[in-house]
Amino acid sequence: MANPEQKALDYYQKKDYAAALECFLRLDTAILERGDIAILVANCYDFASQKQEAIKYYKKALKNRRTRESAAANLAIIHYELKNFLKSYWYASLALLLNKKNASALVIKGNIFYCRKNYKKALRFYRSALEIKRDFYTANFNTAGIYFERKDYAKAYFYARRTVELFPASREAAALKANICLELGKPEEAENTLRYLQKIAPDDYWVLNSLSQACQQQKKYALALDEGWRAVVMSEGQNSQHINFGYLLYEIAIDTDGYEAKRYADMWLKKYPDNHLVRHMANAILNGDKVTRIETPFVKEIFDAFADNFEEVLANLNYDVPRLIGEELDSLFTNLKLRKLKILDAGCGTGLCGKYLKKYACRNGLDGVDLSPKMLEVARSKKIYHHLYERDINDFLEEHTNEYDLICAADVFTYFGELNSLFLNLYNALHPLNRIIFSVSENYLNDRDYFLHSSGRFLHSRKYVEHSLIRQGFEIEKMNRAKLRNEGDATVYGWIIMAQRQ
Repeated sequence: MANPEQKALDYYQKKDYAAALECFLRLDTAILERGDIAILVANCYDFASQKQEAIKYYKKALKNRRTRESAAANLAIIHYELKNFLKSYWYASLALLLNKKNASALVIKGNIFYCRKNYKKALRFYRSALEIKRDFYTANFNTAGIYFERKDYAKAYFYARRTVELFPASREAAALKANICLELGKPEEAENTLRYLQKIAPDDYWVLNSLSQACQQQKKYALALDEGWRAVVMSEGQNSQHINFGYLLYEIAIDTDGYEAKRYADMWLKKYPDNHLVRHMANAILNGDKVTRIETPFVKEIFDAFADNFEEVLANLNYDVPRLIGEELDSLFTNLKLRKLKILDAGCGTGLCGKYLKKYACRNGLDGVDLSPKMLEVARSKKIYHHLYERDINDFLEEHTNEYDLICAADVFTYFGELNSLFLNLYNALHPLNRIIFSVSENYLNDRDYFLHSSGRFLHSRKYVEHSLIRQGFEIEKMNRAKLRNEGDATVYGWIIMAQRQ
């Protein structure tokens, strides 16, 4: 008959950690103090998610010279899981001091820098770990993820493919590889990977979402719409899927005669009539000439969703409005005696215009207003504005009459169709003889004053903007046509307009 220690070890070998722990805890205290036993007891507690008990026994093992390195590495791992990064880093450093080739400790250090978005240092530790242990899952997968974040898709593909080859059962590695393939223009390979994932995870609507993109890239538009629609329905109408489906409809409407996109938009609107995202994006495809203003909840939700990578997205679109506004202000104030102004950045977003406005503002004189709290968080971090307000622009202007010397609105009026009431509020918020400067997108498609384009943004005619400004008491000082940004393969033109309150 096996002795109690052997019995515990047998259970441990069989991965029956609960039974092993029960047997271990019956052993004499002297045996439990041994480094090798303390490590096993700690592991059992760790498998049972009893982290604090696990830490207690790893610390016992830390006192034994033979098990010190292993205990330190495990303490680094467990503190990382508890998000106590300072202790995790300290124990990882101790493990590496004992053995500079401890791959687990190297990976933990890499993970800590990865969480802090210090990708350069994270990669250094992951590479060192992979030189020691080529098949270390976390090092391979996170390296692929870092290169994906950096848009170095060739390197991301190398590590993602290696991860999939080494760990074919990993769904997250296969999904990452598929998304990298979409960025590399390998939609067939992406589709094959996603079809495999679909078989093993038929309820994963994100797989369907990616499948829709793979089919769209291959110009299999009917299939793309079907997969995108299934993702929406399977998610039970999650807003993330509504947003993705809306952009899918828009892009397919541009690339085709638009019939199928309109059919799905109509079906979408009928199924989710109370969802503001659906109402806006479906109407942009179906009824753009009947909409006069984009609903406030839609604007708030869409900008909250994109706040984290908003500036990166705009940079990729060659968005140029803040710089153009800055140039116009520089030109104006070379001809005027500059005084410090009370300025409002209306629809300030993440504060892209703030750096161009700040030099003209009096002390504590630059305010920003926006609907999106997450965009305002980014703007606040720049420490440019004295006050930031989370409000609807019209509501804010109505409460701040005769207060500002300059109001700037960069790419804001693209979310308003009818402009007369907005211009009246802007007029009332200004001191006499002071100015607004703003951009609008050009309606080059028809002779309407304005209409909601399938992109979900309003286009305006020059004549309508001019007449609306003059009607509300402004004199137009400048109206310069310029390239505002790219949209897909197209260039979006519009005007940078400066007008003075009379």
